[in-house]
Amino acid sequence: MTAIMKNGPFFLLCSWLLVILLLPAVSNSTAAEKESKRITLAATIFPVADIARRIAGPDIRVVQILPAGASPHTFDLTPGQVRELQNAQFIFKIGGMDDWIDNIADSLPRAAIISLHKYVTLRPTAEKGHDHGPATASLHAEFDPHYWLNAANGALIAKKIASVLVEADPARAATYKANLAEYNKQLAALHQEIKKDLSGLKNNRMIVFHDAWSYFTAAYGLEIVAVFQTSPGREPRPRDIQKLYSQVKRFGIKAVFSEPQLSTSSLEPMLEDLGLELIVLDPLGGTVANDSYARMLRRNAQAILDVLGR
Repeated sequence: MTAIMKNGPFFLLCSWLLVILLLPAVSNSTAAEKESKRITLAATIFPVADIARRIAGPDIRVVQILPAGASPHTFDLTPGQVRELQNAQFIFKIGGMDDWIDNIADSLPRAAIISLHKYVTLRPTAEKGHDHGPATASLHAEFDPHYWLNAANGALIAKKIASVLVEADPARAATYKANLAEYNKQLAALHQEIKKDLSGLKNNRMIVFHDAWSYFTAAYGLEIVAVFQTSPGREPRPRDIQKLYSQVKRFGIKAVFSEPQLSTSSLEPMLEDLGLELIVLDPLGGTVANDSYARMLRRNAQAILDVLGR
């Protein structure tokens, strides 16, 4: 009787029911295990986060720390953002302008914080004493941290991110290398496209509200003749204002280029006095649908071309 119970239909039915009941638990356990092994990257600003996504592909989670539209100069991490970074293995930062990420390094025991400034050729700031906040290291009081605004430097950022992923995840090294090769082609074509579009300008001189565009202008044949705020929040002195007025008249300047992350209320009297337009360039991007690092560079180039090409 016992043998019949163990081998009969009733026993088989119970066995199958047990398997069916256990399947979700096994499936959930496998999914949780895979998720725990999944690489998570983080980047302080949108351009670096977008570059990381292009190299990593869809199987790797990339966390963008600075919200779109926010300024890295005045940003403070929230407890929720710190919790979100707990699973990050690598955090990529620009250096100087986003050194606030270093303040929570002790709270992120799994994360290696990688400063990308070490892998590009840095340009000196336009004026001595230019800095990006009280936490800025002395190196970045001397060098401009906005180096991603040159597509060639974007390619160097991509190269470093790819090398980190190849070392951390050798099983998918071929994928990362292939993604890098394809992305390098796209950035090289974009670099030449912007250079060609801006090379024919008769008047290539600009006045900018904030000194963020030296890499862009140097790469694409433009010249910054004056900066309204040499550091965020640092208002120009009377003699600086006189120089700005003089440069506008001397070079036939038609517009001042600003950024959406910064208040330009102090600039309004000058705009009104001289009849200048205020044109917004966005060095950080991520505020429009389906934005990308490449689209951001192209959009800024087009905005400059529209004004200087008149």
